[in-house]
Amino acid sequence: QKDQPRVFPLETGTYWVYEGKIAWQNESGIHEKRVMWKMEVVDQTKRGDYLGYLMKGHPGDLAFYDEGRTPSDYAIIQHKDTFYETEASAFDRLQNSSDDLKNLLFDNEIALKFPLKIGSAFGDSEMLKRDDHFYCWFAQEEHPFLRKIPGVAFSKIPREYVLTFMTLPDGTTRYFTPGIGITRYQYSHHGTVSEVDVSLIEYHAGKK
Repeated sequence: QKDQPRVFPLETGTYWVYEGKIAWQNESGIHEKRVMWKMEVVDQTKRGDYLGYLMKGHPGDLAFYDEGRTPSDYAIIQHKDTFYETEASAFDRLQNSSDDLKNLLFDNEIALKFPLKIGSAFGDSEMLKRDDHFYCWFAQEEHPFLRKIPGVAFSKIPREYVLTFMTLPDGTTRYFTPGIGITRYQYSHHGTVSEVDVSLIEYHAGKK
């Protein structure tokens, strides 16, 4: 358990800055722009086997973009070796000692499960029965993470994992590097135009 925050560093005050290109479609046509987007840990809490993190901003906010979009509020809840992305209300529930935490988390909210290895899949238990790895997260490949990022220093070259979530209408690819977090995020919708491709350009560790 004590090693887990090192795998996905989520101490309060930690933040990541992403930059890249997005495209979206509305009544006036197809639009493209370069954006910067921030993801940060606002607060954290602990209760029993649960570690909760209140978050603001996620690269996924950029899908189906419209002008004036603001960073989302949500929670990441860690239970043992599994990380869930869920509603911000789950963080409040962890802080409420009278809440029995029934139905706090669901397997379709699983965003990461360690240890990561090629061919591993996680997510909705029903979808894991499929042969095509659709509708769940699938660890497709890994390679050395060689980019230089301000705020990131390693004694040895870390591994970057390519995680895909494919559905019939769209596809999401997250590049995750243990010890840093999400290092690239791609989204592509096959119908109405929505494209996202942003990469980590800055990482700031919070206080442990």
